[in-house]
Amino acid sequence: MKKFLSAFLSLAVALSLTALPASALELEDAKTLLQTYYVDPLPDEIWSLDSLDEILEAIGDPYTVYMNTEEYQAFLSSVNGDTVVGIGASVENAYNDGYRIMSILPDSPALEAGLEAGDRIIAVDGVATAAGVDPRTMISGQEGTTVTITVISQSDGQRRDYTMERRSVLIPIVTYDLVDGVAVIDCTSFGASTASVVQAAIEELDNQTAIWLMDLRSNPGGTDESAALTAGQFIGSAIMVYFRDSAGGYYYRATSPLVEDLTDKPLVILTSPHSASGSELFAAAIRDYEAGIALGQRTFGKGIAQNIYDESNTTGIFDGDCLKITTLRFFSPDGTTNHIVGVLPTLVISAENAPAAALLLGQEEPSRASGHLKLSLAGQTFYLKISEALNADNKAAFTELLEALPPSALLYQGAGTRTWTEVSPADLAREKQLDFTARSFSDLEGSEFEREIRTLATYQLLGGYEDGTFRPDNTVTRAEFCTMAATALALPADHSVLDQFSDVSAQSWYADGISAMADMGFISGYGDGTFRPDSTITYQEMVTILSAVAAWANMNIYDLSQQEVSAADWATYYEYAPWAQAPARNLASLDALVGDLAPADLGTRQVAAGMLYQIMEGIGLLWD
Repeated sequence: MKKFLSAFLSLAVALSLTALPASALELEDAKTLLQTYYVDPLPDEIWSLDSLDEILEAIGDPYTVYMNTEEYQAFLSSVNGDTVVGIGASVENAYNDGYRIMSILPDSPALEAGLEAGDRIIAVDGVATAAGVDPRTMISGQEGTTVTITVISQSDGQRRDYTMERRSVLIPIVTYDLVDGVAVIDCTSFGASTASVVQAAIEELDNQTAIWLMDLRSNPGGTDESAALTAGQFIGSAIMVYFRDSAGGYYYRATSPLVEDLTDKPLVILTSPHSASGSELFAAAIRDYEAGIALGQRTFGKGIAQNIYDESNTTGIFDGDCLKITTLRFFSPDGTTNHIVGVLPTLVISAENAPAAALLLGQEEPSRASGHLKLSLAGQTFYLKISEALNADNKAAFTELLEALPPSALLYQGAGTRTWTEVSPADLAREKQLDFTARSFSDLEGSEFEREIRTLATYQLLGGYEDGTFRPDNTVTRAEFCTMAATALALPADHSVLDQFSDVSAQSWYADGISAMADMGFISGYGDGTFRPDSTITYQEMVTILSAVAAWANMNIYDLSQQEVSAADWATYYEYAPWAQAPARNLASLDALVGDLAPADLGTRQVAAGMLYQIMEGIGLLWD
């Protein structure tokens, strides 16, 4: 039997904390824990550093942190729900030109002052924030005292000061209510009470709603155990998540043995870039078990898990303090990571319109089809009342919902009692005189990969030219292909890695794409130190690059990639160069060797898009 683990996922909270010595933990004990449990090999030179602060800074992992006693208690309060003194904002512990606010608590000084999730804290009481300086200790203070937070607004990029009085703040990690006839669960953390409150919600409201709507937009994590128990109420007894440790061993967390799901109503999840860790784990399980859909934006992209070492599990070392260490990478039930790439919602809809669009899906099946729409999407069926959708308050959300429908969605317009006639989103929008903009290109008709290209475009993963075309038959350069893949995967650029290529300038239009792919180890250059960005890429080069992507993104393809090329493999893929034979085998397992190009043929834009689509579909990154 595989081992079950319980790992705390990251959540940093800007609440009442007092500055204590950097570490009560003995340095040698900390080194032993890091050497034993950290998920990746660590460089030998860090062990000669003189303090734990220096070692943690050298590791550069914002989720591997030491917490003194007060910091640890505040962390547990934020995860499990409690009353604490502070401003009521949770803050990401990675410094990126400031510390980003992940969520704002209700009835808090931060909410009343006008702070928003996504704002970056750049100063506290006039003192600039910096990497390695815990923003929580800067914001800490006694109840009734004031603090001034300087932020860069996420909405308009403006610098603003907010002065607040610290006070007791209740952390209600989960609440529920009936909103416009739809059962809505607002979940800000997967903590000790989450599963029981969600169960109470289902037992109370399931017979009063057509769908369940769970708001995870301000949920930065929690525990995997809580996320699993909560998911079990929608998917029943099942594997929730796989973990892989530094030795390549796999572990899993199940929901709960012999537990049946409590509802057969579809779950609609609201996501945002602030949905992280446990909320991503939860959403991915709902996706893989086809228990619902998601609306909103791509999630944060944290697919690594931490274990907390404290006096409860490590004797003789801790005294109320703890060391939180990244020990595992996690994967969805289908084996797919969300690290960096996040979880793509089923419908990509703006933050402004996502809540209203979700509520529109909450109609019961009507007794008469006339005046209604039926939507089949990702294995679920939803009904919409046309008059409600066209209401002035909902029209913008309804229009964007239509724009966000992928080609796999089927939309029907009702007539009479039971007549449903399929209609395209564009035709319906034209009939209803909506300001509809198709997420597609003007020159796809006749392309072998029209559906695949349209799908990627609908999810805003693929770009074209300024004239609205995609030019599917054009060949694709190495730079264009890297940019295409990096954009679809939401990989961050790191221009520092461009030094390995003598012919890639940091000022070039393709610097972001090439640096992002190189930083992940998906591409390499030639022996002479060049990358040749303007050279047309070959089919087998695309195969090799995308095989590396798939092996990183999916644990099943990773395991396959560790196997040598067999005689049977060679007989199938002998036309490929030796370095491309194993990658070709790997992509074949995903049905991603699309098109009719020979290995050495020059790649085209449509084949590149078709391969990218098939990989994302095959490993489960697309929720369509």
